[in-house]
Amino acid sequence: MSALNSAKLYGHVALLRRQVLLRQMIRRVIAGALAVAAMIVAAGLSTYALYLWIRVPLGDIGACLTIAALYLAVAIILLIFTLRETKSPELDALAEMEAAALETITAEAQGAVQMANAAGQSIENLGSSLSLGIGVLSVLRKLLASRKPT
Repeated sequence: MSALNSAKLYGHVALLRRQVLLRQMIRRVIAGALAVAAMIVAAGLSTYALYLWIRVPLGDIGACLTIAALYLAVAIILLIFTLRETKSPELDALAEMEAAALETITAEAQGAVQMANAAGQSIENLGSSLSLGIGVLSVLRKLLASRKPT
């Protein structure tokens, strides 16, 4: 597989993976927004009803503290749910394919670098041989020039 084909494959797999991640994120954002809207309405009405119900036995401050503790517990549960990572076999498979494609393109790039290094070494050897040949010719010319009768 050529480096260009490997790069295309890597780009395609990476794009597919990011599309899946984006779809999941959009679904979660929409569901979260609807949940927040419903929770605001429900929280407002239920808070007022609960306050009216527990105000007589607990007093005004006790009723407010009880409601605040209830909201804190709900907030912690929602935060834990929001921060958990989703597991998806499709996403795992795409991550593995992306890693394999990146490994392939890296190996092919290393092969190209090794070929370039070998070509550079050959050119360096050719240059050394050429300069040695020119030096030998120069010495031979001087020897021949010194042997000629004047």
